[in-house]
Amino acid sequence: MSENQIINLGGSKSSKETEEAVNMPQASTVSHKTDEGQEIPSQFIDNEFIIPTDDVSLPSEGKFYENGKKSVKIKYLTAEDENILTSAELIKNGKVLDVLLEKAIVDKDLRPEEMLTGDRNAVLLALRSTGYGDEYEVKMTCPECGEEYTTNVALSSLKHKSLLLSPDQNGEFSIELPKTKWPVTFRLLNGKDENYLTKKSEQLKKIKTKSQYSSMLTERYLLQIMELNGNRDKLYISKAVANMPISDSLFLREYIKEIEPGVNMEHEFECKSCGAIYNDIVPIGVKLFWPNAKI
Repeated sequence: MSENQIINLGGSKSSKETEEAVNMPQASTVSHKTDEGQEIPSQFIDNEFIIPTDDVSLPSEGKFYENGKKSVKIKYLTAEDENILTSAELIKNGKVLDVLLEKAIVDKDLRPEEMLTGDRNAVLLALRSTGYGDEYEVKMTCPECGEEYTTNVALSSLKHKSLLLSPDQNGEFSIELPKTKWPVTFRLLNGKDENYLTKKSEQLKKIKTKSQYSSMLTERYLLQIMELNGNRDKLYISKAVANMPISDSLFLREYIKEIEPGVNMEHEFECKSCGAIYNDIVPIGVKLFWPNAKI
């Protein structure tokens, strides 16, 4: 097939138009490169369905990433992404939101597994907002009259919670526990850590033991605590955690929650029954990405 025949597909052109089209510079009209570095001329790029994107600022302000990245670009959710959200296998394995993040984040220099939990949550809320709208339906229980009611929360009203303390050069923090006076050095968890904890939790559920309690708190501490009493040996840390007074454990968890950047999920509610106004944490449930779920 000649070049003239290729260009005439889809409509006839005058001989002058055909000659101009054939003589158009091809090699210099480059607008895209494949992952292998191959150049693709712009006339072969499908620009008919360009997915809108948005920039999402990160609560951590990039202080835990080598490139110092303060925001990421995300693609709006599409009908194709509903295949992910409705995948029974992904939902069962607890991987559905990880796959969604991996597909939605455009930037290649900061991937979801590297991002802090708080940054990932900020991106997930932004994705939900662009995909299903800003209004999020929640069920609340009034602390005054005890009545349960349904109300909507504007996700855009949930502000980012900035980092309160700067980490050291290793991205770690230090604190002394009040009861034992143990010095503790810890880090914040990222997507890779959360995935590990999810997998570990599933494994523990399958193991039939006489023990009726979960060891997930210990598993989380083993990921977070990098040094205890000047010792970085994980076996030593594991034994120390097992013997940590509960008051110290509660103090450490609250301290981490206080300094960790993320989304402030506290919101003001008004009871539809008695009219009481109170502050509470916005519950995150299946309605976030499955607004039509019957619960």
